[in-house]
Amino acid sequence: MLAGRAGTKVTLVESDVRKCAFLGEVVRKTGISGALAVEILNARIEIPSTQARLGHVDIVSARALAPLGNLLALAAPLFGGETVGLFLKGRDSAAEIDAAEQQWQFRYELKPSRTDSEGKVVVVRGLAAKTH
Repeated sequence: MLAGRAGTKVTLVESDVRKCAFLGEVVRKTGISGALAVEILNARIEIPSTQARLGHVDIVSARALAPLGNLLALAAPLFGGETVGLFLKGRDSAAEIDAAEQQWQFRYELKPSRTDSEGKVVVVRGLAAKTH
């Protein structure tokens, strides 16, 4: 059972309509929408109108989408002062962090993946573009 705070909303952004249908079926079959509001948005996250629709969010998460530096560029418009990014990365997470630090300022923690012994979850806070 999932207990959410009153008014908790989860928005899943997916560009593939078939995957959106799958996500909708998962929401329906699990009954999760009884605990929180779930919106499935068939859109591309890199489009400014999608970013504007979402505004600042509490948590941004992505899996198998892009290298960390690119993920941070996609996530930056969604980051407010308290936003946390949860980005699942593989065995090259350290190299991806090093590369991302060339363009971005952020604090991070590495947490072990529960599904991949070599994977990490990069927990990002305080995201800001570097000014050169």
